[in-house]
Amino acid sequence: MVGIGSLYAADLENGFLGIKWGSSIFDLPHFVKVSEKYDVSYYLNPQKSYTLFDVDVLNVVYGFYDQKFFAAYVDIDSIEVFSRLKKHISDKYGRPRTTLNVENDQTVYDWKHKDVKIKLKHYEKKGKMKLGFYYTPLSKKVNRAQREEFPEMRKPTFPLDERRLKDALDVMGF
Repeated sequence: MVGIGSLYAADLENGFLGIKWGSSIFDLPHFVKVSEKYDVSYYLNPQKSYTLFDVDVLNVVYGFYDQKFFAAYVDIDSIEVFSRLKKHISDKYGRPRTTLNVENDQTVYDWKHKDVKIKLKHYEKKGKMKLGFYYTPLSKKVNRAQREEFPEMRKPTFPLDERRLKDALDVMGF
């Protein structure tokens, strides 16, 4: 028997698709581990089909840090679904902050709703699209832990903030 998970705006405050943020993976017996990277484990629930913001999606991957639920990811299979999700999320949460990463040919739209960050990513050249939901009290810990263990020098993304714009103009001699 297949269950159906539906997501609406109110669901994000306390959890995602009926699962409370910070829930232990040990309390979710139907979840199946699909991968692990560093100290984050990823799971699927093969017993459910999903509808997010009135849009049917293939599956949801759940992220757990220190065995606690902190993120959910959705691969998007068409530009039509991407557009419908972007419109619906924008209608609910307002205009997104848009970031263009030229090096990766990636556009990221993000919204903030209470303790949840929503990111909609489009990798132009690869044609890949992904939607992510992050519970910031835990996702900040994940980011901090991974930065400490695997420091990385990042190239700037656009748009430039005021400080980086000044530095770029100085380098170019303006």
